[in-house]
Amino acid sequence: MPFAGSADGGRRAAATLLGLELREGDELILADNSGVLSSTPPGVTVIRAGGERSPAYARNAGAERATGDWVLFLDADCRPRQGLLDAYFDAPVDPEVGALAGGIAAAAEEDQTLAARYASARNFLSPEAHLAHPYRPRAVAANLMVRRAAFEQVGGFYEGLRAAEDTDFSWRLQEAGWRLELRPQAAVEHQYRATVAALRRQWRGYAAGRAWLARRYPGFTPEPALVRAARRALRRPSAAPRRPPALGGARGDSSRIHLALDALLAFEELVGFTLSNRPARDPAPPVATVLVAERFPLAADLADTRGPVRVEAARRREVIDLAPAREITIDYREDDGLGERASALAALLARHPLRCARDIGARRPGEPGLSALAPAVRRLTRDPGARVRALGGAEAQATARRLAALAATALEPGSA
Repeated sequence: MPFAGSADGGRRAAATLLGLELREGDELILADNSGVLSSTPPGVTVIRAGGERSPAYARNAGAERATGDWVLFLDADCRPRQGLLDAYFDAPVDPEVGALAGGIAAAAEEDQTLAARYASARNFLSPEAHLAHPYRPRAVAANLMVRRAAFEQVGGFYEGLRAAEDTDFSWRLQEAGWRLELRPQAAVEHQYRATVAALRRQWRGYAAGRAWLARRYPGFTPEPALVRAARRALRRPSAAPRRPPALGGARGDSSRIHLALDALLAFEELVGFTLSNRPARDPAPPVATVLVAERFPLAADLADTRGPVRVEAARRREVIDLAPAREITIDYREDDGLGERASALAALLARHPLRCARDIGARRPGEPGLSALAPAVRRLTRDPGARVRALGGAEAQATARRLAALAATALEPGSA
């Protein structure tokens, strides 16, 4: 269970784990992603997972401690129903199944807030809907049983992401030859966000994650909520009688309020499409060398590297070697959002128009555009005195040469 919150919330998360019905050999692991738990509840192994504030990092840290052939990922805002673990294996699991998607129902509470009632009514985490995704089946990691062999084959969840890490994980599982399977009887009750403000932040994060998926997966295009609503309206029979909106009553659950929240979140989604998908992190100290790569990392990539370094890579490898990836700071161009690219490009054009003109004139077919490199140039200027070195073949060498020229920094011999 990944956890990031208050100490009281951490104790409640541990109590949730202790409520599971276990068999011999089962382990309960709480990955503390906020560093607030000072004691270990009996029966629960608490590990510090503070290298990065993201669910992906915490899940990977917990899975590294686990020893079983199957790992259940369970979010801290989920309450397991009776017999959850046994329900996953009520029916035999085919050898080619890499993950089992459990059921997720909205928590039924009398004192639910407007935001929680709205999210429950819309059923955002329905595993059936996610597995029927038109691009490719996907699973939600809030309640997901994963075969360890499959988890290790793909290298776990991608770290350095704030959203969509579970969709990406399930897609990479399928690319590696594994299948997803639904286990609706293995169900949990999910507590949705309690305030509209929290729901808005969550929606922006979801949209940033979907935009990142579009940059990573050819053929996937996130469909805005406004487009989906228009398509549903066009399919609606024109002769159908118009149903009057329900009255809110004491709880305020009216159709008009839900439609208003639909519109608000549709706007937040459009904003989120422009944002970076990186989680918040502490500023990294300046480095002596910036390595420029295409796909990264493998341990061999850093075999001859000395001194403090940072990596600018185009994208992640399909299988991540987590050890070297955690030792250094890595910035992936695939994580840069549209807004980040636009602001960095505007600043670069304003400050160095001649450099930009030379880069545009010398750019070769197939090389990334200036807007794609602009955030990397901005990051490079924050490492004063750093030298640029290519890590790889012709593509990495061409990108390293352009970044060094745009940032007016030194290019190591052999990188041109």
